[in-house]
Order: sequence, then structure tokens, then C-alpha cells
Amino acid sequence: MLQLMSPPNAHSMFIRRLKKARLALGISQRELGRRIGLLEDVVSSRVTRYERGTSEPDFVTASKLAKELGVPLAYLVADNDTLADIILAVASMSPAEQRRLAADLKAQAKP
Repeated sequence: MLQLMSPPNAHSMFIRRLKKARLALGISQRELGRRIGLLEDVVSSRVTRYERGTSEPDFVTASKLAKELGVPLAYLVADNDTLADIILAVASMSPAEQRRLAADLKAQAKP
């Protein structure tokens, strides 16, 4: 299994964001499990373990979770809440707006 996060704080942020995104979508753990293609006999327990932090999804599963929740994978694994908020905001922009913002940020970051 690919470990997505090593630091305990990053792991807890992933857990919190996963649950927050699922609740915002208004679906149960069971429904989320079904949507990402888990077998019926493990759908609820597997997502419960992800949200409790007793198990971590592999990269492919984490990508499926993010897609079904309508958030970028980067949001779920962002190092901090500010970065996570920025990722969500940028994800809602058009590709052209994203390119302009990226160019502006690169220009500002130069010494």
C-alpha cells in the first residue's frame, strides 16, 4: 500500500478533509464506498476506517475518493488549511484563469 502521508498532522488533516468533503456532498460512508467501486461487503467499513485514520487509502483509491467528492486530490493531502483553501479556490477557476494566476504568482515569487 502506498502511504500518502507520513507526518501525523498531515494524516489528521487528510482525515478531517475527507469527512468534511463527504458531509458537504451529503452522502453516507456507504454511498461514497459504492461510488468508488468498493465491494458491497466492505463499502461502509472501509470508508469508516479512512475517516477514523485506522487505515489509509492507496494512491488510486485516494484519487477516486477525491474525484467522487468533487475536490482535487491535492486538497485532501495539502500540508495546511491555507494551502487547501487556495487549492479549492484555484480548482474552481477556468484553465485560463489558473494559468494567469500561476504566472502572476511566479512573477511575485522572484527575488
